[in-house]
Amino acid sequence: MKIHSHLALLRSKPEHVRRRIAFWSSFGITAFIAVFWLASFSAVGPSASGSVAKALDEVHTPAQSMVAAVGSLFDTLRDRIFGAQKVEFSTVEVMPGER
Repeated sequence: MKIHSHLALLRSKPEHVRRRIAFWSSFGITAFIAVFWLASFSAVGPSASGSVAKALDEVHTPAQSMVAAVGSLFDTLRDRIFGAQKVEFSTVEVMPGER
């Protein structure tokens, strides 16, 4: 479907439908931009120099770079929201006859 025919189809829809389509389209574009904007903050953290050097070694195309940045963003957000997952182990030794 060509863009002109798609726009003509949208113009034929009622006003409330056009407003809904405009809202969700702008929301999607804004969310897409916000994800990459937030992903840029993960490269500025305390281990930025090491992570940037590692990422440059592993990335070959701009698309891979964006995917790596989004993945890093989700890891960073998960750690900031839920805190680092800490597991502590302790052992208890029970000896017969002792209190």
